Amino acid sequence: MLISAPCADGPYGVGLCGLYGDFPMMSENLAGTAAPDRPPEELIEKLFSRVGEVSSLPAVAMQIIEVANNSKTGVNDLLDAVQLDAALATRILRTVNSSYYAVQNKVADLKLAITLLGFKEIRNLAMTAYVAQLFKRGAGHGTYTRDGLWNHLIGVGTAARLIGEASGRVPPREAYLAGLLHDFGLILIDQYLNKPFGKVVDALEENVPVCDVERKILGFSHAELGYYVAQQWHLPEHLTATIRYHHDPTAYEGPHIEMICAVALADFFCNAKQLSALGVADATVPPAEVFAVLGLEKQHVGSLWEQLDEILKKIDIKALAPAS
Repeated sequence: MLISAPCADGPYGVGLCGLYGDFPMMSENLAGTAAPDRPPEELIEKLFSRVGEVSSLPAVAMQIIEVANNSKTGVNDLLDAVQLDAALATRILRTVNSSYYAVQNKVADLKLAITLLGFKEIRNLAMTAYVAQLFKRGAGHGTYTRDGLWNHLIGVGTAARLIGEASGRVPPREAYLAGLLHDFGLILIDQYLNKPFGKVVDALEENVPVCDVERKILGFSHAELGYYVAQQWHLPEHLTATIRYHHDPTAYEGPHIEMICAVALADFFCNAKQLSALGVADATVPPAEVFAVLGLEKQHVGSLWEQLDEILKKIDIKALAPAS
C-alpha cells in the first residue's frame, strides 16, 4: 500500500504537497491525464519557488564540505566541525572499524579516525548521513521500497568508486559521492510527491527508461529535479552534471564526461545485480562510448563485475542506513 503522508512537512520543514494547491500538474495527474505540456525547468522552478530550505545543506554538512575542500585546513579544523554532530562522529567510528578498512586495532579516538579515513572520506560520510536523514521509513509501493533505493545509492557509489580506481580516469572518492547523489531526485519525488510517485512506480517496465515514465506522469524526471536542487546547493559541476546526465551520458557536452560515464556504468552494474532503485531493472547496457571514455576493455569490465560482489559484501550498508 502506498505510504500516505503526502501533505506532511518534509525534512526541509515545508511539505511540497501544500505548494500543489495552485499547481495544475497535481490535479491533472491524479485525474489520470498526462502532465501539462510545459518545460520541465518551469515546472520544477515553480514547485520549489516557495521552499527556501531546499536551497541549502545543513550548516554542519556545509562546514565539513568547506573544510574538506580547503587545502589550507588541518585535521583539527575538521575535528571541530565533526564534533558538532554526535551522530556523524559515531558513524565515522563505526566506519573506520568496519571490515572494509581492516584496521588491526579498534579505533576509539575520533581524531585518529579522521586521520585514517582522510578528509574526502569524512566529507562523503557527512553527505551519506545527510542523504540518509531524508528517508522516512515505510513499506514502499509495488516493486519499490525505500530500503531498496538506499541500498541502490550506496551500491552505485561503491561501484563508481571501484570504476574510478580501475580506470584511473576519475578520482575514486569523488566518484563515490557522485554515485551516492545520482538518484537524489527520486528521494524528493517519493517524499514530497508520494501519490504521483506511486503512479510512476505502477507504470514502470523493464528496459523502459524511468525518466520517460516520469516525464509522462510528472512533467519532469528525477534527473532534472535532482540537478535543479544540486545547483541550489552550489554543488560542484561534476556532481550536478552526473545527477542530470547519468541516464543519458552521450547527451552531455562538457569536461566531466568521465565522471558521468563512471556513474552510468555503476548504475547499470547495480541494476544487473538486482540492486535497482525502484525494484525494476530499467538501466540498459551503456553505449560503447561509455566504455571507451573510461578506457575499459572487455576483460576489465569482467573483472570489475566480479570484484563488485566482494566489495559490496564488505560494505556495512546497515551501519550507513537511515535511522529507524
